[in-house]
Amino acid sequence: MSIEIQFTKMHGCGNDFVVIDNRMQILQEEEINDFVQRVCERKFHIGANGVMLVEESERADVKMRYFNADGSEGEMCGNGARCFAKFSHELNMVEAAMTMETLDGLYDAQVMVDGNVQISFPEIALNNVHLNKQLVNGEQIGLYHYIWVGVPHVVVFGNNISEIDDAVFAEWAIGVKEQEQFRPHGTNVNLVEICPKTTILKIRTYERGVEEETLACGSGATASAIIASLLGKVNSNVQVETRGGMLTVDFTLQNTSIQHITLKGNAVTVFTGMIQKEGDCDA
Repeated sequence: MSIEIQFTKMHGCGNDFVVIDNRMQILQEEEINDFVQRVCERKFHIGANGVMLVEESERADVKMRYFNADGSEGEMCGNGARCFAKFSHELNMVEAAMTMETLDGLYDAQVMVDGNVQISFPEIALNNVHLNKQLVNGEQIGLYHYIWVGVPHVVVFGNNISEIDDAVFAEWAIGVKEQEQFRPHGTNVNLVEICPKTTILKIRTYERGVEEETLACGSGATASAIIASLLGKVNSNVQVETRGGMLTVDFTLQNTSIQHITLKGNAVTVFTGMIQKEGDCDA
């Protein structure tokens, strides 16, 4: 017999997710991988960049489990966390200000009165940030910068990034992601452009696990803003223009760490519905 699972489709700047209340363990551990891959497949199912499950937490107000479209479980997702926070709050599971448990640790979130959501990231030690490393990708030689912001990110700066063909960008990003220094887990790849005379960054991100360019990546926007500031290209309170909308990243640079890191942006509910899950159940 089939079992119905209620879901909500949400997006943050076009980075889209299926969110499910799994506090009653309607999805069992052994079936999550296949379920996620099926649900995320565009044209044949709902379609999404990932699936998030709400579960009970003994350490925080609520637990967020994030799964990439390929079924792999991710440590953290910035855009996803905003959607997750709004979903949990609107279902009266938590207050507007909450703490969420993730694989990467505890994150604070605040649903704002204007409907936007702000996520606070843990402090990042500067000795874990790697700047100006040589990047050899095919015949191209340049520099990359590496930082962990919930998940691993490579940041590369370029010009006229909006004009790069999608297929060309994806081929380049895959070439970066699969390099030896990022194995075995891979990395997200961000190509960033500094808009002249502004504190606005333009960004394009190829996400591991999704295995394609997404319209936005919240942790990628945060990583890129921090790297740009460390290199003296922008100050804090950075506006990041993704292909799906604007995000705001704020932080404080200290002698040994980056502190008070926040990411703010929209979290939009698109629709709700029921998924038919095949399985055995009592008559």
